[in-house]
Amino acid sequence: MKNFLFILALSTSLIAGQAKDFDFNITSTTEYTMEKSLTDEELRNRIIYANLIGAAVVTAWGVAFWDYFTTDPVMADEGWFGDDTKYGGADKLGHVYSTYLLSLGFASLYEYWGMNEEESMIYGPLSAWFFQGIMEMGDSFSELQGFSYEDIIMNTVGAGFYYVREKYPSVKEKLDLRLEYIPDLNGEDPFTQYNNMKYVLAVKFSGFESMESNFLRYGELHLGYYSHGYHNYYDYEQKERVLYVGIGINVSEVLSSMGWIKTSKVFNYYQLPYTYVPFGYDFDSDSYVAPYSRPYRGYTK
Repeated sequence: MKNFLFILALSTSLIAGQAKDFDFNITSTTEYTMEKSLTDEELRNRIIYANLIGAAVVTAWGVAFWDYFTTDPVMADEGWFGDDTKYGGADKLGHVYSTYLLSLGFASLYEYWGMNEEESMIYGPLSAWFFQGIMEMGDSFSELQGFSYEDIIMNTVGAGFYYVREKYPSVKEKLDLRLEYIPDLNGEDPFTQYNNMKYVLAVKFSGFESMESNFLRYGELHLGYYSHGYHNYYDYEQKERVLYVGIGINVSEVLSSMGWIKTSKVFNYYQLPYTYVPFGYDFDSDSYVAPYSRPYRGYTK
């Protein structure tokens, strides 16, 4: 919901030198470690301070730019995925994805500071959920936003999915949560271009023992959702809310087989466009959507 969530999520992951899945260093085999080991107390204090500083920054930013504390606390009934919602539900999946990515970033950072993996997979998503919750509390004091329990639920789903995926390796081998996104460089805020975003849950064949050793390991199934024409509706001729299934190529597995192991990790979180064949259903026109039969960004005027 807030523009810098994706920036913060990605940046936090990159800053964490030992980020499990966001290591973009393709050639180096250098292991990044702390200059010295932290005691349990030092580690705990660092985590507490990081969360408090983050909360303070969000609050200050909200007061300066998001009209925080300009009204008494108010509730916002934003709805879910209906045709009467502001973004057709895309923002709700945005909360799931951003909290999921923030969980990765915080967990990776905590591991870099010396926390063991078992604890980081708990405290990472907790910090992400706390961070998102602080913004939601700030929204309650905003005339433009308001507190949304729907957002809190979706934040919880995102944090929970990260925990389950890290806790159970078999789940991580089989499931990815990804964002497909081609920015529209027209001056609009690139981080809230819901008309250009698709959210994908991918089932990877490589995670199944029966397919991991043959050609099928390069395939995967998709369950995706996107909306067009809800955000900036005045620029669109019609609205779309499309749920689709697809069969595609596991780009991460392809790159990994070519030796690009570290780079391949990126595509566990980003869905490369045009690497799958989707079959969808549009809830606004009550019609089926054939593969690539409609404009990628919707029916713009």
